[in-house]
Amino acid sequence: MADNPLLPQDRLRELYALMSRVHAMERRKVKVAREALLAATLIHLSAGDLVCAAPGDSTLQSLAPKSPGGAAAHHLPASLRIPLCAGAARGLQTAGTDRVAVAFASAGTSETGWEDALRWAHRDELPLLLVVADTGRNVAGRQSAESLLLWPKLTKVAGKLHLPHFPVDGEDAVAVFRVVQETAARARAHGGPSVIWAMLNAERPAPGQQPLRRLQEYMTARGISLNSLSR
Repeated sequence: MADNPLLPQDRLRELYALMSRVHAMERRKVKVAREALLAATLIHLSAGDLVCAAPGDSTLQSLAPKSPGGAAAHHLPASLRIPLCAGAARGLQTAGTDRVAVAFASAGTSETGWEDALRWAHRDELPLLLVVADTGRNVAGRQSAESLLLWPKLTKVAGKLHLPHFPVDGEDAVAVFRVVQETAARARAHGGPSVIWAMLNAERPAPGQQPLRRLQEYMTARGISLNSLSR
């Protein structure tokens, strides 16, 4: 089968290797299967890009691209984390770079100022990506809290702003790869922010449905050998 220029074989192998690394780091300590979401996002980043991880997220802190100063990630306090990440994106824009800031968050958590941060980022076309992992866990009884990061609130804000926002299967590495590929390129070209809303199972899926297995099946269908890949 002819190589796909948007996702060539070498890039797929790189994605598989990075997913395997995330899986090995998280399989005993993280209940949800984040390897497709994290790997397919981080693979698009390079030195100078900023990753705004939640406090204590050792996987992102370990795998985030190195900044010129040598830090593994852009560490921000829990309060006002997304607005501060938008501020970091403003700094990247002002410096005239093509770097992006990527904020990782979880649906249903309290993220102070996220709505205002998205409005500001959209108005000023900041190079910001907000990646939200949603396990579908019920947050009943807390729906009125203004700071909660929820899909209905996000769609309302994004609809008013015409802000690009993309729901995606967060356990489908190819789907996430393509969404981040598009949104990161847009941000680097001064097209403004985007939100990637990734749906994940609340518990790790059955072996046949795990993200690594799904990517293996995709690669096999494209005639890409797995013999040289670590499992």
